[in-house]
Amino acid sequence: MMSPETLRHCLDLLRADYPNWDAPAKRFENAYHRTPYTILISTLLSFQTRDEVTLEAGRRLFALAQTPQAMLELSEAQIAEVIYPVGFWRKKAASVLEVSRVLLERHGGEVPQTLEELTAIKGIGPKTAKIVLENAYGASVAAVDTHVHRILNLLGAVETGTPEETDRVLGTLLEPEELRGLNKLLVSFGQTICRPRHPDCIRCPIRSCCPVPK
Repeated sequence: MMSPETLRHCLDLLRADYPNWDAPAKRFENAYHRTPYTILISTLLSFQTRDEVTLEAGRRLFALAQTPQAMLELSEAQIAEVIYPVGFWRKKAASVLEVSRVLLERHGGEVPQTLEELTAIKGIGPKTAKIVLENAYGASVAAVDTHVHRILNLLGAVETGTPEETDRVLGTLLEPEELRGLNKLLVSFGQTICRPRHPDCIRCPIRSCCPVPK
C-alpha cells in the first residue's frame, strides 16, 4: 500500500504538471458564467455523459437561463431540446426544473452551502453535492468518481471496490485542505495521461510512483 506521505508527493508532482494538460474537465473553467447555480446544473447534466457533450449542452442552456427564476420560465421540452444529446436528456430536463423549483421554494433561489442541504434536494447525490461545494464555494471536499476511484486504486493508495468505499477511506488519508481540487486534478489526469485505455505512461509525471509495470 502507498503511504499517505508518498501519495502527497505524487499529488504534488501532478499539480506541477497540471497546467500542461488539455483535459475536457478543465474547459469548464471558462466555458460560461460560473455561479453556484450554473455549476450545479452543469454537474447534473454530466451524469453518464462525456465532458465535451456536457460542455456544449451547458453553453446552449445557459444562453437561455442562468438563474432558477429564468429556468422555470422555460418548458421541459425547451430544456430537453437544448441539452440533447446528454445521457438521459429527458429525465435531466425534468430534474433541472425540479431542482430550480426547490431552490426557489426552500432556499430563496440560492444554492445551499452544506452537504446536508444539497443532498436533501431530490436528484442531488453526495458526489454532485461535493463537486458543487468544491467548485462553487471552495470547500475542502473531494468528489470521488470513477477516475478518482480508479487512479487511487491503481497507485495503491487505497484498496477499494467502489467509488463509495474510496470516498469513505480518502478522508483518513489526507487532511481536509488537501482534498480541495483533488477531483479536478485526478479527473484531468485520467482524461489526458492515465487513461483507462492506452495510458500515456511515457508522458506520466508520476511514473516513479506507479506500481504498474511500464
